[in-house]
Amino acid sequence: MNALSLFNDWLNNDFYGAEGLCNSSNVPDVDVTENKDSYVLDMDLPGRTENDVSLELNEGVLTISSEKTEAKQIEDKSDKHDKHEEKEEKPQYLLRERRRTSFRRSFTLPKDIDAEGVTAGFKNGVLTVRIPRKAEVAPRKIQISIA
Repeated sequence: MNALSLFNDWLNNDFYGAEGLCNSSNVPDVDVTENKDSYVLDMDLPGRTENDVSLELNEGVLTISSEKTEAKQIEDKSDKHDKHEEKEEKPQYLLRERRRTSFRRSFTLPKDIDAEGVTAGFKNGVLTVRIPRKAEVAPRKIQISIA
């Protein structure tokens, strides 16, 4: 028995899809906080850069998506090597789970957001989206005049 055989039952579990990838593992973790001025969404995206992520805000729905394929990962690594260097032999995989990683998450935002002021930043593998809130309309006292 080798170490990889210990994973067989786990990898063949019904929780996994046809490609052997756990659906929930493709969805990044998110924290959403609010204060009086804004909502803040922090999403863990280890191994990705701001160029790998797409954000779209349409009719109050914020969609965050990304797709990173093995071909791109290999291409990125090979660009760093000298072109005159001999190409390394491709490895024979015993277990392969990192073939393609993509996700798409949508968040329906509250009505009090300022869509024009939404900003996003990316630092240390964490995407931070700041969604400002519109100022609350204060009740207005209406003076009654004598007619």
